[in-house]
Amino acid sequence: MPDAHRPSQKNVRMKHLIALLIALHAGLGGGIARADNIIWLNSEFPPMAMSQGPHANQGYINELATYLAGRLPQHQFGEQVVPWQRAMHMAEKGGPYCLLAAFQTPERETYLRFSKPYGYVFPLGLVTRRAQREAFTKYLNADGKIQLGRLLRDRNLRPGIANQRSYGNLIDNLLKRANHSQAAPISQIYQSESTSGLFSMLDYQRIDYTFSYPGELVYFSSRHQDLQFYLIEGNDHLLPGRLSCTRSPLTDRAFTDLTEALKSNHHQELLRNSYERWLPEDLIEPYHRMLEELPRE
Repeated sequence: MPDAHRPSQKNVRMKHLIALLIALHAGLGGGIARADNIIWLNSEFPPMAMSQGPHANQGYINELATYLAGRLPQHQFGEQVVPWQRAMHMAEKGGPYCLLAAFQTPERETYLRFSKPYGYVFPLGLVTRRAQREAFTKYLNADGKIQLGRLLRDRNLRPGIANQRSYGNLIDNLLKRANHSQAAPISQIYQSESTSGLFSMLDYQRIDYTFSYPGELVYFSSRHQDLQFYLIEGNDHLLPGRLSCTRSPLTDRAFTDLTEALKSNHHQELLRNSYERWLPEDLIEPYHRMLEELPRE
């Protein structure tokens, strides 16, 4: 007679099956819990980041985001493309957000944590028509860089800028000072595609110079040709691109894994190729030289 306190073989098998199902369910649930759902905050910054048109997802920010998502299958990545001011507002409010296009500033460090540089890019510079290069020669220093403070005092050469766009501390401060002096009047453009609009003003000689990244010259070259880029004295160092995520528990694991993925430097060739694709040919060699001159970490 079977022992009344010993379960039957059928009951044992049933309990094992139930235990297995519970363990499987817990394992799957744990896997989902470990995977952070991260949203890349991005804006339309051609050719750095593009979500539409013939070159959609071919900017170096797009390429890097795709690479990182492929390296970290344990996380779910989405993307939200919004105006840049909106992106910064969302990041400041907190949430499961990471960015690849935000430069590190003391203000942003209060709500974003930044990685070490994943790469380096040219800073904003001055753009004019090649036909006008001679007019700017007297404002070049010995290294061929524009002395913007002196140039802004020349009332015969008219600058144009995008309203509400920051060009960085040095350029912004010089523009502000010029605006309150007897310098040349500064034309401002308000439309969303401000860079292309300013290049059009150059084409029609309504302004004599503006400011942009060198990649924008190549991106818009089919519509605006024969433009010349100059580095600006005091604003002539390569800028470090950094990954950033909100200071939130929602991004803790993702930020750790993303920064770890960048340590391998496997992304460097991809990043350089996708960035140099949009550089003017005469800047490729200077770019390589400036990279070589960077201090070793």
